[in-house]
Amino acid sequence: MKDYGTYYGVGVGPGDPELITLKTYRLIQEADVIVSPTKKMGKPSIAYRIVESHIPESKTVIDMDFPMISLSAEREKLEAQWEANADAIEAMLAEGKDVVFLTLGDPMVFSTYSYVLRYLQQRGLPTDTLSGVPSFCNLAAQIGIPLTQGEESLGVVAMTQSEEEVCAILDVHKNVVIMKVSANNAFLAEELEKRGLEKSFVLVSNIGMADQRITRDIEDLKGKVPYLSTMLIKKDYQWL
Repeated sequence: MKDYGTYYGVGVGPGDPELITLKTYRLIQEADVIVSPTKKMGKPSIAYRIVESHIPESKTVIDMDFPMISLSAEREKLEAQWEANADAIEAMLAEGKDVVFLTLGDPMVFSTYSYVLRYLQQRGLPTDTLSGVPSFCNLAAQIGIPLTQGEESLGVVAMTQSEEEVCAILDVHKNVVIMKVSANNAFLAEELEKRGLEKSFVLVSNIGMADQRITRDIEDLKGKVPYLSTMLIKKDYQWL
């Protein structure tokens, strides 16, 4: 495989362009091709916009379609798209090109990168993954509250998962990270109130961006929630 390029998945963090690693910065400078995964062709991805200032003007940037449709309801359609994207990346690797795939947060946390990675790994192609700062780690750092301490548990769930799974995580763990909140935020608000947790959470939207917003008001959760929103629930924490 020495004649092939390498497929790199790089995490660009939650929103602040300075929250990328030196290695990610170097690979962005050196890569032959940068892949920007987008949910709507013709519209730059959020990950691309985060690191746009770091990308040389001469760099080849390719938008790659990753439609925002339900994984459980339309898995066959999604898998066909993932495989087609893997085919396109393999063709570039076969030309000896190094390909950098941009991802929000960390490439191994609810990332489209991981779906394509699986196909390329199965084909024995060179791959490398670089960690990034997940939104929930940056959330905790910004508000100065630990995700978990001592022997406390931490659960991570996305609101795109089944309501049963979400409830199970809420019931089991002392500390819970909720991602993709906007996918089912009204249900989440209802479940927090049922458990008496309406004052035990913090919701951060557009972390690290100019329009970042932090709220602990359950009424905000019942309304329109921005797509890039992450919640931290701490059952036993003494909120100030």
